[in-house]
Amino acid sequence: MQTYATLLVRRAWLVLGVLAVATVVVGSGIGKLRAEFDVEASLPQDHPFVVADKTIRKEFGGRNTVIALIVPREGDVWQTDVLQIVRDATLAALRLDDVIGQNVVSLAAPSVRYIEDVGGALTVDYLMTEPPQTPEEIAALRAKVESDPQLRGMVVTPDQRAAVLVLDFWETAKGAALAESVLSLAEPFRDRPVDFYFAGEPMLALSDAEQTEEIGWRMPLIFSVIALMLLVSFRNLQGMLIPMLTAVLSTVWGLGLMGHTGIVIDTWNMATPVLLIAIAAGHSAQMLKRYVEEVARLGDNKAAVVATMVRMGPVMIAAGGVAALGFASLALTGIPAIVGFGLACSYGISSAVLLEMTFIPALRSVLPAPRARIAKGGLTGRLLVLLEKAILDRRGRPVLIATGIALALAAAGAAQVRTFGSMREYVATNSMPRDHLEEVERHFPGTVTMTVMYEGPPDSVKQVPVLQHMEALRAALESDPIVWRTTSLADLVKMLHKTFNGEAPDPYRVPEDQELVSQLVFLGDSPAFERFIDRGYTKSLMTFFLSDDDTARIGLVVRRAENWVAANPPPDGVRVLIAGGAGPTMVAVNEHTTESKIVNVLMVLLAIYGVSSVVLRSAVGGLYVITPIVVSLVLLLGLIGWTGIRLDMGSATMMAMSAGIGADYAIYFLYRLREERARASSDEQALQAALFTSGRAVIFVAASIAAGFSMMGLFSSFFGLRLFGTLIPVSMVFSCLAALSLMPVLALRLRPAFLFGPPEGETEGETEGETEGETEGETEGETEGGLFGERFLSGVSARFRTLLERRGRCLARMR
Repeated sequence: MQTYATLLVRRAWLVLGVLAVATVVVGSGIGKLRAEFDVEASLPQDHPFVVADKTIRKEFGGRNTVIALIVPREGDVWQTDVLQIVRDATLAALRLDDVIGQNVVSLAAPSVRYIEDVGGALTVDYLMTEPPQTPEEIAALRAKVESDPQLRGMVVTPDQRAAVLVLDFWETAKGAALAESVLSLAEPFRDRPVDFYFAGEPMLALSDAEQTEEIGWRMPLIFSVIALMLLVSFRNLQGMLIPMLTAVLSTVWGLGLMGHTGIVIDTWNMATPVLLIAIAAGHSAQMLKRYVEEVARLGDNKAAVVATMVRMGPVMIAAGGVAALGFASLALTGIPAIVGFGLACSYGISSAVLLEMTFIPALRSVLPAPRARIAKGGLTGRLLVLLEKAILDRRGRPVLIATGIALALAAAGAAQVRTFGSMREYVATNSMPRDHLEEVERHFPGTVTMTVMYEGPPDSVKQVPVLQHMEALRAALESDPIVWRTTSLADLVKMLHKTFNGEAPDPYRVPEDQELVSQLVFLGDSPAFERFIDRGYTKSLMTFFLSDDDTARIGLVVRRAENWVAANPPPDGVRVLIAGGAGPTMVAVNEHTTESKIVNVLMVLLAIYGVSSVVLRSAVGGLYVITPIVVSLVLLLGLIGWTGIRLDMGSATMMAMSAGIGADYAIYFLYRLREERARASSDEQALQAALFTSGRAVIFVAASIAAGFSMMGLFSSFFGLRLFGTLIPVSMVFSCLAALSLMPVLALRLRPAFLFGPPEGETEGETEGETEGETEGETEGETEGGLFGERFLSGVSARFRTLLERRGRCLARMR
């Protein structure tokens, strides 16, 4: 490191020039970035519900379902002018790109047919081709709708106050473009006496776009807060500008690498620039803090730069490597959005480490040294004094007691953690998507869908046993209060039978006569069937409209369907695929959260432990690094439980983030404690020196990151941003305090060898073996890194003297 740092200082201008070119090349990837708010990317791809949903929508669609309401400002739907608007809007909807024509449902949709008996023959005709003009014609249309259980409440809301237009789009239509396309339906009717409202999964892309826009205007605020903290800490412009410039360059590199590798900006990684700015500024501040110490000690700018690199270089690489690998381990989750987020953070942190090891020392060596001002007092100083007293008082008993109480409370809170709830809490209050959703639900409660598909040999799904099985499954599930209504091929057959045999005591049913069913299906064949079957009658779709998006309640419906089918299997050769649609995929996300998010966090911890053990050259050292992280995660989980926040993909991912960021604090402090103990005369002196140097820097970094992230959620109407701006700062406080209190107490009590050297009572054989290994291999590297230098030199000298004394005693006995 000494050689590298010296060469870097001597070739500073060359290094800066190369970095400028590299920034242009890497940063060019920003032009390749694209935003894509795809719900699919947030789903666990191997979950059975997600697999079922993919299979079902490949044949029938259903992912991009939008429910539009046309609400007259006065009166009900049954007005000629309103019905004309319904017809015109339906025709316009059928012309939209990627729309699934047979899935469009409204009073005027071609796939919506009315079945009636005309002269003893079944006729299946359009429900409304032209809007009725007279009260009598309107009454006749209304009577048709009310007489058909399949249409009643589906094309006009139960309160008769809104006309329903259901749209569905193929998977090629995505994101905000699809939502904007749907919203365009309302444009021609702005001067008409109706209001349009839209709900459905595609409309959530607008909320994501609004959230991205809000993050954009919050970025300067976050940047300013971190810059202000740097200015207060260093008390000179250089101390503010160099870390912030490093942060900006790291962000440019990170975003550029995202563009070059095809990672898109989505709901999860749109806050990555904030994370990178905070982390890069904090890391570079660590190096500059040490530089200020070295300038004060040496009085020479370039010598201080070299000394800082020698002392802090290995620490910086270790801390940055741990954080980068911790985030990169999220790529193993299998969820595309989380994979992209983890890699994006890893790119940015790795870029920050590279720049901190090149850009900062090169730039610092060509700039004049600022006047060194080492902060000693202030609020941070008082906090450090309190921490020192608590650590040294009765061997840290106050710290252990306080930690035990906090963990007990956290355990009680963790027992109350819930993984279920409404997904709409992530949609901003008073936003267009949220307002439209609430208005739609006032009139049409079934905005959440669940789909089930029957699949068998050709013509199997129009067989009586299969149709009766569908009908029985419908009856079993509609007993649940949140199942608002169901549509399926069985409903069409029941309506055909009712029309054909209206005089029967119970005409609205699936007849038991297979020949009659086949005849009804043949006579009633129309585009209305295309919503429910394929051309070979091998697949048939059932759609359940649910009135609640609470994943706990939806999960019960799905499990009831699974249990019912298990107890009442379909006919031989037919399988029932449960379950697709928006509702079950939300359940899949929550189940994946409860089953695998803990595993994901453990993966991050394992990555941190492995890298920490390597860089500290001690398996025990890795345990010391992850101890404060584990404590902070338990405390954070307890806080989530006590406050009622759901443990979902958002909050669990933030826990993984806090683990990746919080590892730095332990590494910084352990390295400095080990360095100070090598030259201090007592543990107390080493602890004090480490606390008031590295400890002060750790508090500053934690405060900077916490302040930066808190600006994300300040007065935000987005729950996700408020969560981001609360959990991350709180976790930084937990990690920082645990690293500067519990970890030192454990170190002083247990005195691990990687910090304090081998115990005094070691055997002669151990001494000789260790002396040879350390003399030949370890001393040079550790002295070069400035981490063990003085301790190992003095240790080798002492052991050498011991060997000479033993040799003298042996010679004396021989004489």
